[in-house]
Amino acid sequence: MNKRIFFGLSGGLGPVLRSLPIADKFRQAGDFVSFSVYGDSSASFIKRQGYSHLDDDDPAMPSEEKQLPPSPVFYDLDHYYAAAGLLDEAFAESWVRHRISMLEKAGADLAVADMSPHTVIAARYLGIPVVSITQACFHPYGEPMYAWGDAPRNLPRVTPVINKILEKLRLPAIRSMEDLNLGDLDLVPGIPETDPISHPGVCYVGQLAHKIDAPRPAWIEKLGTKPYVLVYPGRLRDSSGSSGLKLLQSVYEAFGGTDLPIVVASQEPLPRAFRKRQYRNIRVIPYFTEELLEACGLFIHHGGHGSCLSSIMAGVPSLIVPTQTEREYNARKVYELGIGEYMLPGAFTAEHLRGLARYMMHDDYALKARKLRNAVLIRGYGGAEEAYDECRRLLTSTRKAGGGGL
Repeated sequence: MNKRIFFGLSGGLGPVLRSLPIADKFRQAGDFVSFSVYGDSSASFIKRQGYSHLDDDDPAMPSEEKQLPPSPVFYDLDHYYAAAGLLDEAFAESWVRHRISMLEKAGADLAVADMSPHTVIAARYLGIPVVSITQACFHPYGEPMYAWGDAPRNLPRVTPVINKILEKLRLPAIRSMEDLNLGDLDLVPGIPETDPISHPGVCYVGQLAHKIDAPRPAWIEKLGTKPYVLVYPGRLRDSSGSSGLKLLQSVYEAFGGTDLPIVVASQEPLPRAFRKRQYRNIRVIPYFTEELLEACGLFIHHGGHGSCLSSIMAGVPSLIVPTQTEREYNARKVYELGIGEYMLPGAFTAEHLRGLARYMMHDDYALKARKLRNAVLIRGYGGAEEAYDECRRLLTSTRKAGGGGL
């Protein structure tokens, strides 16, 4: 019997690209799949793949007095969600109840959550099995996000607010917001080296990446054997501010007008100030394919979890400008593996960035990256096929049970 599968995602293209391969497997099996993700461009991308998208149209907004200003620095998920407004109990409760209604409307038999705590709560309330797509620094049994130091005292905590809502829903209390990345099944789209988690319920599936089909660009033939740098800034603006735009500004200042070919991949149109800079060595494309990544000499990116693993599986070194704390965690893991470097935003000059990039393209980073890729391939992670099989196994081993009334 066909099932109805709901994917609740946070914002950005990263969660979308690692969820779609699993969704495709369900769709191929005849199941109905729906999504809800934050961000118009991400929602549009999902719709273009032929999937139903449910908009989170809850009109409730957090009180400004109970919301932290956006910042690229956060030490744990309690701190992160304080900036998202969850210190406001009225807003947080509306946010959760709206997601409960959404899952009821979707008629979900299985919920898959990627950094979506209200999806996990809604699934628990409705008695729906839930799968968490997660990573080490978001998991309650993984390394803390600020693993290289001690977090400051007296950080804001939204856990007490969420526990009040859980009590109303007659659900167990949580110890921290990381607990809401704990599902009936936890899928890690990574490897233990980048995502150390000490929990028996975690399933490492290796890379989950939606394959983008695009014709081989003519310009790549003109480069011949000349190496190029691929740049992926992530979202131009996110909860950390104009992080992607700042990364691009650094790239344009460092490489504009030089003899090094630069390929910028951005699904969002660049602001006019960038389009006016018609550097012959900088080319802008909407998406990059596996082929373009594997052929580049260096991958400069924002430190997103998926970007880090993509570079590993392509055997390409990364130069990371981590635009917030979680991405700095990822960047430090890449550095520890010897396959990349990182530079903190605002802590380098254009000359420094340019010099480090050229150095990395002629040092042994690529050799180490290819060696790690080959080692990971030998392990034989199952990817989307294994993730789907585990989800299907969960579906067949659990039965939908009703929760308490709203």
